[in-house]
Amino acid sequence: MSAAPLRSSAPLRAPAPTRVTPRHEHLRPVAAPQHARTLAPFAWLCVAIVLVALGSVLALNTTMAEGAYQSRDLKIEIADLHQQRATALIKLESNSAPGALATRAQTLGMVPADKIGFITLSSGNVLEAGGR
Repeated sequence: MSAAPLRSSAPLRAPAPTRVTPRHEHLRPVAAPQHARTLAPFAWLCVAIVLVALGSVLALNTTMAEGAYQSRDLKIEIADLHQQRATALIKLESNSAPGALATRAQTLGMVPADKIGFITLSSGNVLEAGGR
């Protein structure tokens, strides 16, 4: 029997070539400055947005309340004007009744006309129609 050489399951690799760099003692790596990241600007922005939103809601609510008061005042004024109109119409109807007109005419010294006449504007003639 012949002895077989032992083989390993991993293939043999050649060592990786290394880069040889000249060493300069006066050059050395410097770490980048670390910037402190703060949340303060973001927090201030959020607070400002919330304050602006609350202020605008307050302004809108105040404006709407003012509009509601104006609307109520205008409705009251309209109701008063309707009442005044109704009163004026009742007074007009009572004053324009034939009996009321005759009484007022007599207090002013007017008398009933015997004859009714018409005037033609083109010629200025008075045309009389019968009367009582």
